[in-house]
Amino acid sequence: MVDKRLKREIQQLKVTVRIGHNGIKESLLTEIIDQLSSRKLIKIKANKGVLDASTRTDFWADLAKKTDSKIVDQIGNIVVLMKI
Repeated sequence: MVDKRLKREIQQLKVTVRIGHNGIKESLLTEIIDQLSSRKLIKIKANKGVLDASTRTDFWADLAKKTDSKIVDQIGNIVVLMKI
């Protein structure tokens, strides 16, 4: 469970990465890794129609694994990652 202080920080956080219909390319992975190295948390949003409800959780888990991070919060098409 996310504590109240972290929850407030997540709500105020702006989306810094958007995933479009092209999906995750190597350059986008590099950008996410770079952002994780300079920030405590990053918020990522998949554009509408990119992910369906049945694959969302697996997609975000795979992204976290590839970027050596962990999922702090996930709501629909938005995920918040933290560097491990």
